[in-house]
Amino acid sequence: MEPGADTTVVRAEVDVALEPAAAFGVFVDELPRSLAGLGIELELAPEGRAREGDVEVGSITAWEPGERIALEWRPATWEPEELTEVVLTFEATDSGTHVTIEQRGWGRMLGGADEILGWFTGQVAAPLLRITSPTAFGDWLTDRRARRPSGGQARTVYREPLFHRPNFAVLLELLDLEPEDLLLEVGCGGGAFMYDALRSGCRAAAIDHSPDMVRLARDINAGAIVDGRLEVLEASADRLPFPDEMFTCATMTGVLGFLPDPVVALAEIRRVLVDGGRVVLLGSDPSWRGTPAAPEPMASRLRFYDDDELVRIGQDAAFTDVRVERRDLEPAAREAGIPEEFVPLFALGTAPFLAALKPG
Repeated sequence: MEPGADTTVVRAEVDVALEPAAAFGVFVDELPRSLAGLGIELELAPEGRAREGDVEVGSITAWEPGERIALEWRPATWEPEELTEVVLTFEATDSGTHVTIEQRGWGRMLGGADEILGWFTGQVAAPLLRITSPTAFGDWLTDRRARRPSGGQARTVYREPLFHRPNFAVLLELLDLEPEDLLLEVGCGGGAFMYDALRSGCRAAAIDHSPDMVRLARDINAGAIVDGRLEVLEASADRLPFPDEMFTCATMTGVLGFLPDPVVALAEIRRVLVDGGRVVLLGSDPSWRGTPAAPEPMASRLRFYDDDELVRIGQDAAFTDVRVERRDLEPAAREAGIPEEFVPLFALGTAPFLAALKPG
């Protein structure tokens, strides 16, 4: 419907350096996951449906891969006959693809042009400015790349996290895994560390709060899952979905600095460890702030702990034999195959690893 006195077209558009088919694929991958976080379940496929709770709010009416998607959309449960049309187009340009989303026939229920503009200002313009301001944009980048990784780039990085492998090597040395061990990894990312740990013959479980990382970890470790040696669950560090005294050992890498309350998380780990069970984790050293190990905007959203603070965290979580092991990561970086030009980044100082035991 063309805009009139009581309706309008809401439009957003962006140019990206991707071919239309690739842009279409990324959009189809990203939109359902983004909407899921907002409480809307969208099956973005031919004849797919969108639901908000128990209510169907949309349906796919056109599906032309690489070119166009159209949906019929219901903006008001209290006016079930009120419908708008949402159209997504992917138009080839000299530099890539022009992506457009339009909602047509919007605004009939708002009560006039001034209310349409009021809605647009408060619900479209203001949020756009907010999400492109430093706080919200920095939060999004931090989540996207490190705190809750998601998207194609994150999946590629965490499938083979080369620059994390020096940390992995030290963690494996300190854990000293045996076939009799049952290992827990909190914040497993894409599952690369777990893949290495399982070579010891141990059994294991892992959790992450990123759906993308859980899927990736399950894919990388599919064989171990089929064999019954591993389960990977979506969960949070402060509420582990496991019974008391289940694991012989536990670990975290690149997680501590993002925890809102590290004592609570470590206390949860202690709960699920057997008496005498061990925990080893990578610290979050203050010297890393603003370096490639913790660049902005992540650095201002991380918590950093010196050695005394690390020991206190372990003790406050009721662990015993709490100690900090500092290791030079340069040898492990060379052994892991880090490109020579990046090896000096691992020689700037020693990395802290917190090790402790559950009393018993």
